[in-house]
Amino acid sequence: MRLTTRLSVAAAIGVIAATTACGSDSTGPPAGPTAGTLAQHFDTLYAHAKAASVGDTNFVTRAQLLSNLELAAAFGAAPTTITVTTSAGTEQWKGFVFEEVHPDTGTLVDSAYVVVAYRDSLVHTMVLAGFLANGTSIGMELLTNDTVVINASSHAGGASLTSVGSSCTTPIAGLVNPIIATAQSTTCLAALFSSSLTLAFPAHAGVDAALTAFSFPATSFAGERFFDASAPGDRVALSTVLLQRLRASH
Repeated sequence: MRLTTRLSVAAAIGVIAATTACGSDSTGPPAGPTAGTLAQHFDTLYAHAKAASVGDTNFVTRAQLLSNLELAAAFGAAPTTITVTTSAGTEQWKGFVFEEVHPDTGTLVDSAYVVVAYRDSLVHTMVLAGFLANGTSIGMELLTNDTVVINASSHAGGASLTSVGSSCTTPIAGLVNPIIATAQSTTCLAALFSSSLTLAFPAHAGVDAALTAFSFPATSFAGERFFDASAPGDRVALSTVLLQRLRASH
């Protein structure tokens, strides 16, 4: 069931107005909303998915995956427009890259990149990819039709850090997703990343056949570096919440 069927008319209008949303899943998300406005939008989608998960556990995964988008936007990153090639041609998607770094006595011993791209403003369709700092893939997933999750059958590409800037923007007040409060326990720095992806997904009944292929060339993304506390055992929940599914599916 598409998420929009679970929203009241008033709530749907509010979500769409918040981001000047387009009406079609394939036309791509709108350009121009501020990071705070976009974070509010993703937070609204998260809250509806969380509420829907009470009656349909498939929405648990949707809520988890939406957290990636909200996390990046809430701490100040603006979405990058991506020219994506699918089985049917090219489309304009939006996306972010962020990194979680776990230092130990001053040496970076464990970090992971998350690449997340979304097709439409209500995020009926998105792709999530994870990589360790050494380039090892920790999984690739397609979320479509709101709650259908498909693991990639093949993949190539990666992500890397390009530059690091100043401290991240403080998230706006009122966001209900707990991942935001968790991330505020880290040290966050604005950053730029480069990423490219070439993924194949198996055909699935009821899913747009164009999504069997997904790729984009090397592209610069805005995002963040989240540094966990250095003491043993002090790793925050970002990797657990956002990367555990990828590791399990790989």
